[in-house]
Amino acid sequence: AYAEDGTYIHGLFIEGARWPKGEEASDTYVVSGTKCAGSLFDSRLKELIPPMPVIYVKAVPIQSHWEASSVGFLRGDPEIFECPVYTTSFRGPTYIFLATLKSDVPPSKW
Repeated sequence: AYAEDGTYIHGLFIEGARWPKGEEASDTYVVSGTKCAGSLFDSRLKELIPPMPVIYVKAVPIQSHWEASSVGFLRGDPEIFECPVYTTSFRGPTYIFLATLKSDVPPSKW
């Protein structure tokens, strides 16, 4: 099925955390009519760069209360971790966009 607004992507990995899959991602919520599940979890031992599940991505208009930064506009939402996305693990000039990932703990943890 296609997302009503936005798109689904795959092939991303996360460092220093993980995203739950299956029943572990129990809480479901709707974003722009698209059913989503899960939030950031602590990484597992010896699992340094786990793969992310299929991700729903949507561009949104900038809001006046968001803070401009060198990596994008920061929302300052305590339930959102603003995660940089890169094309490779080398970071730096491979930066693409700032993803907003749901977090059940303060974003400063990540």
